[in-house]
Amino acid sequence: MSLHTYSSTPKLGAIAIVLSLATSACSDVAPAFGPNTATARVNAEQLFGGIAQRFTNVERNNKFRIARGKLGKNALTPSVIYNDTSVWTAMGDNSRTVTVEGEFGSNKYIFAAKPGAIAPNSPGDSRHTMVLRKISNDEFDWFTNVEISAGQVTANDLKNVLEAWMKSAEHRSTAQIRQDYRSSFPRSTAALGRLFSLDSVRVTNDADGASTIYLAIRLDPKRLKPIMPAFAEYLDKYSTDSKYKSVVKDSRDVRWIELAGANNVMTLKLRSINGHFAPLSGPLRPIPDNLILDSEFTTKILLFHVGFRKLLGNVQVIEGGHERGWFIRFTKEPDWKLPPVVGTLIKTPLRRPFTGDGIMFRLALLDERGKQSIIARRTSATVQESGILR
Repeated sequence: MSLHTYSSTPKLGAIAIVLSLATSACSDVAPAFGPNTATARVNAEQLFGGIAQRFTNVERNNKFRIARGKLGKNALTPSVIYNDTSVWTAMGDNSRTVTVEGEFGSNKYIFAAKPGAIAPNSPGDSRHTMVLRKISNDEFDWFTNVEISAGQVTANDLKNVLEAWMKSAEHRSTAQIRQDYRSSFPRSTAALGRLFSLDSVRVTNDADGASTIYLAIRLDPKRLKPIMPAFAEYLDKYSTDSKYKSVVKDSRDVRWIELAGANNVMTLKLRSINGHFAPLSGPLRPIPDNLILDSEFTTKILLFHVGFRKLLGNVQVIEGGHERGWFIRFTKEPDWKLPPVVGTLIKTPLRRPFTGDGIMFRLALLDERGKQSIIARRTSATVQESGILR
């Protein structure tokens, strides 16, 4: 299991929100991308256009291709690659670093590992930094920072978009929602239709004036294969046999958001009133700033189904003047589903990342006047090796 697994659930949640905005939005949502129609159009095109470029004809330079393979394979045994010069772009006394630039040009997206990678300055461009710090002979800290340029959209714009989307879906029929997004976003509908289809959308109104919104989105990697074969292969490998479920709840164990997926169908359920989150059950009240993410995940590797359940993360909502996002910390080891005997043999390495400060995941959009807004994803974790793992 790689470090990427620990962040898979928050990432899937973010993807689900983006997809729901793009596939279920209506004419009320588009203006929320900016202070006026012209700016809103530019902001939306830069944001979604940059995301699309990120998956278009991806290529990697030789340095990154080699480093990527070794990093993925040795995430839990970093001593194997600690002194491997083919992996790192910088080597300090007690740390190792690899920096990667991602840039779109000539209808391809190129990742290039190089020293001193520059900050992204065009929509979709990115900079990836991974740092390995040695604590002792068998303990290491991993830190990753990914920055993706999002154009001129601001953190407040994204907040307005989410509120407008929820409000637009309230008290509307399924037929009205489908017709509205098809007529308002014909190009987005056509582009996303290469991979996604909106299986179902239901809105249920209640006596409190709130609406429960349910979406089911189907992924079909085969439809994407003719134009993006590598991305289609990746999705087919990692999504088709995977099952996941995440629930966002509060300290009272009241649920606020539910996300689930299986057999290439992703579902999202939430309740809203006037564009604001409401609890899925019980009386109306504002969503707390501190929440709990309860997740489970399984996938098939060779002959075995592996994964976890009861992965609990403490969630803090980030709402600064120029920043919106989530900060999640995992400090409790989940219940593992592993092949026979494996969990017993590597008990300490499985437990170590969740001790102390635990595993950190942070995802936010930051804006600064006169500069490109940045989607920033940061993760950190401490791993402990064992002879069996090596």
